[in-house]
Amino acid sequence: MPDLMSSTSRQQLPEGSFRVRDRFCSRQRDGGPRRTGTSTTVSSPRATGRMAVVGPLLAVALAVGIPFSSPEAGAAAMPATTTSHYEGSVNSATLHAQGRAAGWAGTRGLVILDFGRPAVSGSTSGTMDFNGSFVSLDSIVAATMSYIQGYFASAPPSLRLDVAIGTNNSCGTGQPCGGTVCGCKFEPPSFAAWGARQAAAVEQAQSEATSLRSRSGFTDVVTVVAGDDAEPAFDPGYQNTYDLLAGYANAVGGFQPAMIDFGSAERGFWSSDQLLQIADGFRPNVAVPEIYFHSQVSSWASLASYAKARGRALTVFGVLTNTPNGGSPQAGYSSLLDAIQPITGQTAIRWTSNISR
Repeated sequence: MPDLMSSTSRQQLPEGSFRVRDRFCSRQRDGGPRRTGTSTTVSSPRATGRMAVVGPLLAVALAVGIPFSSPEAGAAAMPATTTSHYEGSVNSATLHAQGRAAGWAGTRGLVILDFGRPAVSGSTSGTMDFNGSFVSLDSIVAATMSYIQGYFASAPPSLRLDVAIGTNNSCGTGQPCGGTVCGCKFEPPSFAAWGARQAAAVEQAQSEATSLRSRSGFTDVVTVVAGDDAEPAFDPGYQNTYDLLAGYANAVGGFQPAMIDFGSAERGFWSSDQLLQIADGFRPNVAVPEIYFHSQVSSWASLASYAKARGRALTVFGVLTNTPNGGSPQAGYSSLLDAIQPITGQTAIRWTSNISR
């Protein structure tokens, strides 16, 4: 495996350097094998993910991947759609309620908690949430843990959930960045440094989630990852978006924790090489295209074609929709898969999620 590129190198990763298993299945975040056990009888009519082990523990090796075959093979069934959130605060009760609702729904797959654009107040890194308030990364970690606690408390046993601590590359609502220094309120002096701090926040949340699971005997597995709603129109200058992802990638030093690109790929702002770099150029990067409208499908299909022409495969891991403000998850999933399948041979997309306030 080649070494991670430096933040100053604009080279793409060599062909063959990406494998689905590397980003999600090569090892557990807690360093050990997944284990299951037999639950005792509980009085509640709906068992949650907390189980008492009454016999020998069984080590389980899971290898979850993306199906590939010839286009004639047909597509797999669409996965269940999760609920993601544009967060207007870091209120613990709000996030706990969101997590409990996800647990009761038996949610598995990917959930994105988007806390807004990067920001720094004094020496404190954080974001500007969707109500326009500065919130620290420490408070975001605590809010994410409230979500995870709510999920653990209500989910049925042995589910798997990826929770992304998300940001975006905008200067603010209706305010594209446009250059290295954008003039936004609380703009980070270094987006690379902010990306490294996002990595530290993700790893802290994962450590706390793993500890909570171990202490409490939960069997559900929650993996904390990062996310960036990277949209070319938000940052036409490209540099800040690149620097943040480079800072994150250098900080994690490998494929995990993953960085979910849940943005767009519209033309006219970044070059095709730049679009591909943000979607799949750094080792942690995982493409989950924003398909709020049907018009966004063609831009991602075009990027997949561009990658293929250069001997690379752009794998789509998920689809993010925005019902009722845009198209449905079903329409987004089917239209994107229909567009990329003849190009890449991908016959299924692993995740679907719908995001809203």
